[in-house]
Amino acid sequence: MAKITWLLLLLLFTPLTDAGQLRVAVASNFAKTLEQLALLFKQQHGHDLRISHGSTGQLFAQLRQGAPHDVFMAADTTRPQRLVTAGLATDMRVYARGQLVLLVNHQPAAQCADWLNQPGDEYLALANPELAPYGLAARKYLVNQQLDKTFSGRLVMGENVAQAAHLVISGNARGGLLAASLLHQVRLPETSCTWLIPPAEHHPVRQGMVAMTGSERRALIDEFYVFMQSAQARELMIDHGYLMAAEDD
Repeated sequence: MAKITWLLLLLLFTPLTDAGQLRVAVASNFAKTLEQLALLFKQQHGHDLRISHGSTGQLFAQLRQGAPHDVFMAADTTRPQRLVTAGLATDMRVYARGQLVLLVNHQPAAQCADWLNQPGDEYLALANPELAPYGLAARKYLVNQQLDKTFSGRLVMGENVAQAAHLVISGNARGGLLAASLLHQVRLPETSCTWLIPPAEHHPVRQGMVAMTGSERRALIDEFYVFMQSAQARELMIDHGYLMAAEDD
């Protein structure tokens, strides 16, 4: 009886392990998609994902300062590669390609694309190009289409692409250049329209992931990498508005 009591006490005061939990820092555009992938990963592999999200630039800064994450899923490849170069991460892979979309309030669908050329004095929202790759892609698109002067002084920026979408949905901006995946995650105003920017006309948003070298969960990371290449995971990402990475990525 005494032996059983000691065993019970030992179990009671022994810290619970999180060996079956993978800590993932993910760019805001992919957060909702990753939540759905996490359910599938749990079902197939029995492990949990603990998800932290923010702009790619914010998360990169946190990881450089030692934030305890196992995997970094960015909205670009530049910052993951910089972590690899610094010896803080390894195994950089492109897991998806993002698409840029125009969302406009109070605009007929047939005239959605035309709004960029006839915005009047209204505002356009995008994510901060210094922090968010979708914001950088949006800014480069405006420059390439010679629309940067059209919106001079009339750009409003969110810290990340999710905040930029909120600026449009809340009516603080008439239009926004956003991640197409967000259209699957939020309820759009009934009078809004969307226009998918042709991929050939904007800077490609190649989204890279890396394994952090300080992680003690390497076996779980390997399982997650394999899972992200599975047919079910790829199908879910496509359903959420992403293109799959090319083999040469």
